[in-house]
Amino acid sequence: MKWKKLSSAKLFEHPRISIYEDEVELPNGKKTHYMHFGVMADAAMVIAINDDGKILLQKEYSYPPDEVLFQLPGGAIDPGEDPLQGASRELAEEAGLSGDLTLLGWFYLHNRRTKQRMFVYEARNVREAHAEKDPEEMFEDHWLTEDEVDQLIKTNEIRNYTALAGWSLYKAKHPTK
Repeated sequence: MKWKKLSSAKLFEHPRISIYEDEVELPNGKKTHYMHFGVMADAAMVIAINDDGKILLQKEYSYPPDEVLFQLPGGAIDPGEDPLQGASRELAEEAGLSGDLTLLGWFYLHNRRTKQRMFVYEARNVREAHAEKDPEEMFEDHWLTEDEVDQLIKTNEIRNYTALAGWSLYKAKHPTK
């Protein structure tokens, strides 16, 4: 059932993405070309929960859709970091927080174009932390109840697929009573 790679060529390279075209042989013997992004850094996101049981959602401008979107803190895992370290760093950089992190699970970010994974963590016992902020990132923090997050999903106000997938992993671990 797996495909056999016959050749590969890099079509485009940029510090944030590369594009490759592979010639592959399908299980039925047919040959075709397939474009992908090569190896991309894994990422981590954090569902931070404060002592009042509220969840941190952030609003940030997203350039491609030209919208301010709800999201969860997170980003790329740096070379040499494991997912837990990356999640801790991202939580500090984006939210100015640290906490006790527990892995909820992971999912593929673009399974048709790369094997890049998003690791989702839950943070409890959150407290203030200091880290250098990325000058391209500006966040508006919102601490919401689970019901308020669910309502934002129902009304299509949360449309970021990574936030939706991360929330699904959280809800699977914490089913509604």
